[in-house]
Amino acid sequence: MIEDRTKQYWKYEYNVAAKFMIPLLEQWGAPVKGASVIDVGCGEGGGLCAMFDAGAASCCGFDIEVGRVEAAKQLRGERTMYITIGNLYEEKLPYTENQYDVVVLHDVFEHLDYKDDVVRKLAAYAKPTGKIMITFPPYYSAYGAHQQLLHGAWPKLPFFHLLPFALTKILPRIKDEAPHIVEEIQKLGRLKMGMKKFEAIVERNGLKVAGKQAYLISPNHIRFGLKPIPAGKVAEIPIIGEVVCTGVVYLLAKSL
Repeated sequence: MIEDRTKQYWKYEYNVAAKFMIPLLEQWGAPVKGASVIDVGCGEGGGLCAMFDAGAASCCGFDIEVGRVEAAKQLRGERTMYITIGNLYEEKLPYTENQYDVVVLHDVFEHLDYKDDVVRKLAAYAKPTGKIMITFPPYYSAYGAHQQLLHGAWPKLPFFHLLPFALTKILPRIKDEAPHIVEEIQKLGRLKMGMKKFEAIVERNGLKVAGKQAYLISPNHIRFGLKPIPAGKVAEIPIIGEVVCTGVVYLLAKSL
């Protein structure tokens, strides 16, 4: 039995992909229609289902969480797609027997260690002419440490994670918070994934940025009833862009 909140999250994943990610791919010359797609960290599979419905020729995905994979298998309905358990940190990955036109990593990258290795693994999934779409919230933005997941009201304040000693001294002393959430927020504070840092990782691993769209209000915020607002040129202003942009979408290509 699928819980209502799981269904709602699947719908959110679907809408973000259908209304924003797929149109961006088309705008950038990497249409989903007729393409082979792999969604790395596919969650409940909503985004993958949206790509199937947009005419993808083949769809597969994997996620590290068993419960999410089982939900994805149920929520895909009659769609012909392949979903399994997989861990990007392991040497043996799913679906490596093929390469793909479109490789998607939606709001996962900021959580991952060994980011250079991850980028290389994603590149290995892509055909020589394939594209890699990676999205994440820049760390120095208002909720760059995902502190919205906390229960308390004041730790959810924008930019709480940037206060001196917020993650090392204050956060561990806040009562009644789930330890795994606290640990993940602290981890994000250690990794500090920003746009310029990401672009440096891309460059040193032999890839190039083929498309970039930053947002003042991210498409992910549609689940809170907000309308996405593109950042425009403000995203490229040093420091300021990292602070005001709540989400960014990159399209990467192999350097030929």
